[in-house]
Amino acid sequence: MSFARALPEGLEFTPLPVDGRNGLPQAFPFRFDGVTYHFRLYPNLSAEEVAAQPERWELPLASGGHLVVSVEQEDPGGGRRPLFLRKVLPGLVYEVGQILLTFPDQTLARLNLNGLGEAGSKLSGGIARRWA
Repeated sequence: MSFARALPEGLEFTPLPVDGRNGLPQAFPFRFDGVTYHFRLYPNLSAEEVAAQPERWELPLASGGHLVVSVEQEDPGGGRRPLFLRKVLPGLVYEVGQILLTFPDQTLARLNLNGLGEAGSKLSGGIARRWA
């Protein structure tokens, strides 16, 4: 189970290797506090939102489009256990087991939807210990 709350001041997050130049969807493993987490990020956009062909989307959209994040924790034997699958909003912190997650920048350029390159996307994420 995960909970969302406002981003507290002074809390320091380790940056995740989210890069707008890699576009969406994207996936990567990340080792934090001796545990490997597997992240997957993708946009949930309607056919109408895509057909409008804007230069970029500032997620979340009033029409419903948003960023979705999935996190799995790797077990010592190499298996994976799902921890998190949900829509994420900028400015919120998500409590996920032993970690906190935030995704403050969610600008997706049209050319980075299933495409690579410097097209103006700005995506970022961070991870922190839930209990210091």
